[in-house]
Amino acid sequence: MKISKLLLSSMAISVLVACQPGGSLNEKEIQDFVTTHFAEKVGLDAAVEPFLEDLSDDLRVMNGMWGEASDYDHDAVKGEWFYEDSVTSEVYDINIEGGSATVMGSTSDYIAGIRSAKSRWMGLVVKENGKLVWKRFMWAPERVRAMDLVWPSVDSASARSAYGDMRYAMVNLRNSDGLRISDSLVSLYPDWASAHLGQLHYYILAGDRENLEKSLNAANSKFDGASKAEQTVISAYNPELTRSERTAMLAKALSFAGDDFHVRFWYTWGLEDTDDKIAVLERGLKRQPNSSVLNNMMAYVLMDRNEEGDLDQAEQHLKVYMTVHNEANSYDSMGDLLVKKGDKDGAKEMYLKAAEMHPDFAEVSKEKAEAL
Repeated sequence: MKISKLLLSSMAISVLVACQPGGSLNEKEIQDFVTTHFAEKVGLDAAVEPFLEDLSDDLRVMNGMWGEASDYDHDAVKGEWFYEDSVTSEVYDINIEGGSATVMGSTSDYIAGIRSAKSRWMGLVVKENGKLVWKRFMWAPERVRAMDLVWPSVDSASARSAYGDMRYAMVNLRNSDGLRISDSLVSLYPDWASAHLGQLHYYILAGDRENLEKSLNAANSKFDGASKAEQTVISAYNPELTRSERTAMLAKALSFAGDDFHVRFWYTWGLEDTDDKIAVLERGLKRQPNSSVLNNMMAYVLMDRNEEGDLDQAEQHLKVYMTVHNEANSYDSMGDLLVKKGDKDGAKEMYLKAAEMHPDFAEVSKEKAEAL
């Protein structure tokens, strides 16, 4: 595997620092330190202490996709970060200069046998107080490269944050949350077309055509300031569209925002051929392996196909969804899967958990449980 020259050049900047040698180093101890460090990043709270022990008190870190190095906040480390089942690492290169070593490599995180994330990194390892620690660390998560999204055409950090919360609620079927955020954004930013997305999503799923058309007309009237991606996604909510027309509209939206998880999910839903659905989802999961909506959609496609091994594979995808996102919808989906597998007691437990987690699932998930 090779890291691009651009990424290597950026990484090199973060390690061009002066360090006092703390003793001679050798490649084997560096390799063992790196391998153990990443392998121990599992087990929730049990991972916190060994993780912190591997960090210098004055560690500087940098996300290679965003820039700006900063002091690492050791007090911010939480056990809930380390939810993976396993983390493997591959070291590409070790360069030792006296008491410090520049190390380049990658890590792969796994949940239920599925790789849920991958990052490439470069760090400076030194020996302090007789033990090896990271002095500098820079990483570039592959999922962050998936930047071709339906970005909001509004110049406000708080609006962009709320927009992200709204769309996350939408894809996890917390529809009332999406509607609430959408109503607020429409009020605060009356000229922003995409502020209406949560409304459109809520009304189309509720079958409320009157309010859907009202929100759609309002959004359409604000297209002057919207991007092509925003305009196309909004247009796909038109209730007059047939399924094939909507799918064609969403294919167009993917041409503007190929990494957008919501658009990819909705486009996949409109496809007829199961193999096509799987191919489209696999492409999205390669870029965003821990996506909630893509893992959930893949699970249902596999459940519907129901060939040998499909239910077990579907369960793997739902375990990624549950572990990374802990959404009510993930438990409801797992309930559907366990029904397929004949585990009614397990399914009932999942449904009741979903019903407890969010009011949007209180009735429908409870009814599923009672039907068992």
